[in-house]
Amino acid sequence: MGGDCILCGKCLEVCPLLAATGREELGPRAKADLCALLAGDDSLLRGEDAARLAGLCLGCGRCRKVCSQGVDVPGLVAALRGAHPDFRGWLWKTWLTHARELWAAGSTAARLIPGRWRPEKLGPLLKMLAGLKGGPGLDPFLTPTTFPDTHRGSKVLFFAGCTATHVQRRWLAAALELLDGLGVEVLPGDFGCCGGGLKAAGFAAEAGDMAARNFEVWRAAGRPGVVTLCASCLSGLAAAGEMLSGDEADAWAGALTPLSTLVRSVSFRLSDDAPERVGYHRPCHADAGDSDFLLLREALGERLVAATDKECCGFGGVMRLARPGLGDQVNGRCWERLGVAATVLTGCSACAAQLTATAPDGVRVGHWLEAVG
Repeated sequence: MGGDCILCGKCLEVCPLLAATGREELGPRAKADLCALLAGDDSLLRGEDAARLAGLCLGCGRCRKVCSQGVDVPGLVAALRGAHPDFRGWLWKTWLTHARELWAAGSTAARLIPGRWRPEKLGPLLKMLAGLKGGPGLDPFLTPTTFPDTHRGSKVLFFAGCTATHVQRRWLAAALELLDGLGVEVLPGDFGCCGGGLKAAGFAAEAGDMAARNFEVWRAAGRPGVVTLCASCLSGLAAAGEMLSGDEADAWAGALTPLSTLVRSVSFRLSDDAPERVGYHRPCHADAGDSDFLLLREALGERLVAATDKECCGFGGVMRLARPGLGDQVNGRCWERLGVAATVLTGCSACAAQLTATAPDGVRVGHWLEAVG
């Protein structure tokens, strides 16, 4: 997992969990030190203690991006989770590997359970599940007016991701309409999950199976470009490329493209009833350029009044099951930054679900695709 920690503290400056709690023992440096100790004798930590430690990481990857030594703390925690599986990990794996059967029904059921009846430990999870289908949704306020010929005639595979495929079909419809307007031909291909959530939860083998399936879909289509609408899916797909080698690894990396990169060439008209104050939540897994933000900044101008930078939504994957209270603290800091906006957009499926579930009264949340129509 890279080199050895040199205690420079760069990771402490970017860790959302440390920023929200002020507890350095929850920071990346402490986890790196502890994992190094355990590497010498894993009998020092077993059972419930290991499960507790494995639950103390959001998996946002911000520490990995700034580490000069290449220390991958989320990867170390994922390995610990894999070595010490528990019921929460099994539940998370089941949820991700059976998305087709569980997500739509689970989201609907969670929304039907009154808040006062939700068990204390499962309450945050049920709120997140309810958020998968979104709240009332957004009324579109960005209308495409001009489609350039830049991408006309190109052929791509479209990676919709689990949320758009199973519970947010309006995202999928909006994305396909934009690609059609651009003159892009979407090739048939039955992708599975990106595997990012499984890998972070310690299920490397299952994540590898997902990746292998996706690679076969790509190869069968002639290795074309792969366009996706979700920043976290894009990150998961990019990480999966580590399984490939040589020319194929380079081709896979070059094929991955955020939908917003193509859409930035489209001209939009704001509707008369467009919200005056719009916030943007930058996903932790967004790439350095964050084309979703650039698209919205150009389309919305001065109406884009708030954007997160260091703040995480607090979703945290399997941590949502293990330590929901810590996730709530992180989420609170995110809403402090976004609180001036009446409408909040993002480009990540998990962030959209988490922010929808935790939005203050009167604030509407959605994927940026919901604003297009």
